Amino acid sequence: MSTRPLSKLSLLAVVPLAALAACATSQGAPAPAAPTNGSFPGAGPATALPEPTTGAFESLEGPLWVAAQHALLFSDVVEKNGDAAHIYRFDPSVRAYTVVATPETSPTSTNGLAVDPQGRLIATERYNGRLVRIEQDAKSNGKLTVLASRWPAADGPALNAPNDVVVRADGNIYFTDSDWGVRPDGAHAPMAVYRVSPTGELSRVLELQKPNGIALSPDGATLYVGSDTQAKVWRLPLDGSGAAGQPVLLIDGATVPGGFKVPDGICVDDTGNLYVTNNDDAVKAIVVFDPAGHELGRIPVPFRPSNCTFGGADRRTMYVTTLHAVFELRVPTPGLP
Repeated sequence: MSTRPLSKLSLLAVVPLAALAACATSQGAPAPAAPTNGSFPGAGPATALPEPTTGAFESLEGPLWVAAQHALLFSDVVEKNGDAAHIYRFDPSVRAYTVVATPETSPTSTNGLAVDPQGRLIATERYNGRLVRIEQDAKSNGKLTVLASRWPAADGPALNAPNDVVVRADGNIYFTDSDWGVRPDGAHAPMAVYRVSPTGELSRVLELQKPNGIALSPDGATLYVGSDTQAKVWRLPLDGSGAAGQPVLLIDGATVPGGFKVPDGICVDDTGNLYVTNNDDAVKAIVVFDPAGHELGRIPVPFRPSNCTFGGADRRTMYVTTLHAVFELRVPTPGLP
């Protein structure tokens, strides 16, 4: 969930909404030898941030490091917009939390968070079934704009429960729409990955069952999307305008030694390596892959990790959300949120 540099690739064809079974499989160089103990070289131990003083967190998601604030934002995804549903800010200088003010008068259960090129907060509202933009400057006074809520038109079926989101440096927004926590009333569009262009046009990138984590390569030329129930991650080329090309299967969990289940969140370091949180008790780790899909090692987490982001002054502190706590650890290579 971040803002990534703009791709400089030539224009590619827009991806057709074909069955994923027909997609190509990634073909790369032979896989490098993985560490004998399975650990990711150079990663430090995961330690928990302080517990909140106002009561326990319920279900944490959407970590986002905001360099302009030198702070971490994350969502407490409380079902059905419960009273404790908030976006929180953690200030590492004082090791304390505050609630991020939003224009809604009642609690709103958000999930994925990002910041657009103008510094405005982008959030997926899970139970409301919306993608929104929140102005954070004093002049706008927290103005909220709904960017997407229905497909294929304003009078079409509602989105399900928008999950994760990422923003490219040119303003293109990509988000996943799964049915985890969906509002049970009315008709809903099929689950899918969507794009909101810099001009505000909503388009479908890919129809996909249970889409969850989403991320961009460092140059903004590749989009990564995971499906938690399928335990797979795909990559899609992006052209200069932000349109997507054909999806290619990058990671098939069934073939990953040591287990790979419920790929929830994805973050990417400056060399293009993917850090995929496995939100499953049988794995409880962040599994790291190179851009060709070869496993580089694992970062164990005490509890099931839901998502991750790079942060800190040198962008080498990784923050990881779990169900009830946020963890931090040091990594050898910096990355973007």
